[in-house]
Amino acid sequence: MAATTVTKLRTREEVIEQARAATKSYVSAAVTIQINDAWCKGCAICVAFCPKDVLKMNRMDKVEVKALEACTKCLRCEQLCPDFAIVVFGEPGKSKG
Repeated sequence: MAATTVTKLRTREEVIEQARAATKSYVSAAVTIQINDAWCKGCAICVAFCPKDVLKMNRMDKVEVKALEACTKCLRCEQLCPDFAIVVFGEPGKSKG
């Protein structure tokens, strides 16, 4: 007889809660960057294409913000992330001053 594996499907609420628990927010007056560690696979595409060197890879090979104040909200990191692990909030081209 063949072994059967049964996997419990997660509810929408469980998926949302797991995503929230894994998300870090970096907030300034001009921009908010949210990074979901659970979705980040450490490919570093966002780090390579950031024109202002805002992001870096940490010791766990996950992306984190190193210079939030330098962010111009160009959205390259968000648009190029293959896993949708980065979200940038703030009006592109607008600075806090």
